[in-house]
Amino acid sequence: MFGGAACLGLLLAGAAAKADPGTGPKITGSIEQHWTTNALDSDRAVTDWYTLLRGSIDQQWGDADANARIHADFEASRYNRASIEDDRSLALSAEAFRRLEAGLELRGTLSYRVLSTGDDLEIGPLIIGTRELKQILSAQGQFGIDLGNATSLTIEATESIERVGDTHFQDDLISPTKLHADRILSQMAARLTRTVGEYAFGGSTSALLASVERVGFPPLQLSFFQYTAQAEAAFKGKDGSSFGLALGAQYLRGADGIYERVLPAWQANFVKPLPKGFELRGTCFGRYETSDTDDPLASWLRRAELELGLKLRENLAVGTGIFAQLKDNLLLENVERSKGVYAEATWGATRSLNIVFRVDYAQKVKTILDEHESTVDAFVGVRTNI
Repeated sequence: MFGGAACLGLLLAGAAAKADPGTGPKITGSIEQHWTTNALDSDRAVTDWYTLLRGSIDQQWGDADANARIHADFEASRYNRASIEDDRSLALSAEAFRRLEAGLELRGTLSYRVLSTGDDLEIGPLIIGTRELKQILSAQGQFGIDLGNATSLTIEATESIERVGDTHFQDDLISPTKLHADRILSQMAARLTRTVGEYAFGGSTSALLASVERVGFPPLQLSFFQYTAQAEAAFKGKDGSSFGLALGAQYLRGADGIYERVLPAWQANFVKPLPKGFELRGTCFGRYETSDTDDPLASWLRRAELELGLKLRENLAVGTGIFAQLKDNLLLENVERSKGVYAEATWGATRSLNIVFRVDYAQKVKTILDEHESTVDAFVGVRTNI
């Protein structure tokens, strides 16, 4: 972690020497008013209104050979009735880039994120609000090499520390208790890419070691080692169409030999402009999911999305999309099936101000838990760029 921060400091010093003071910050903001049929995100249908506020500021100095960037963003939600679900988050990051002689490039990033998450705990007919504070500190160093003949090699190392505080319960009905473990994530990755005209080919590999605090018995979360290797191909056409494909395998080993298996890993995505202002987008992937999972170790996640957009006028666009997802908990043996559809319209009131209206409908089934969720979420929002 300290090595990554030191590398970032050296890069920032080099970028500052070439800083362009005339470039101003980029500011974005949005406010959305939502209505949902599932404020608690559970099989108990609770309707509510909530407001979602987002904002960011981005400042960059330098040129293509040496530059530095700082970024900050926040997000906050406030429910009218189910205030126990209110969330807040703040993220800060600093990044520096330097291109050296002989085709070498260096990039360093240091980031910090803090989240205050509201949730609910169901005990029979009783619902108790909970709140938890989580902090994430990450450092990343990236080294790029131009090997000639339109071939490049990128090597990166990332260290991330996650600290989770005690969970506090509504009205102190239960003493504060630690329900989620601290984690230290160490990752090494490499990618080799060869470009031939509009096509790019290559391969990537990564190794991730997660050291997880043991909380509870049996433990709520487990340490693990994950290794990924993939072959990759991509195409980008002059008409705006693009296609990407990655095929490989992932190896996952849980602590104490509780789980060990190799599964296929894949990702495919495409963008295709169509006549009369239409555009079709799609993506699908399959992989181990070790962060967004209810399982002590991981889930086996497969997801597919398809979107169709139409630009009716220069300042008016509409779109619709569908998704389907299957998530298998590896140790709990629960299977979570989700599917949904959305429709959206965006009107550009001015060059920097957009009005958005969107409706989402989603269903989720958890087999072992025998939970069936159905959610409608509709909102109107204002988004601006300065």
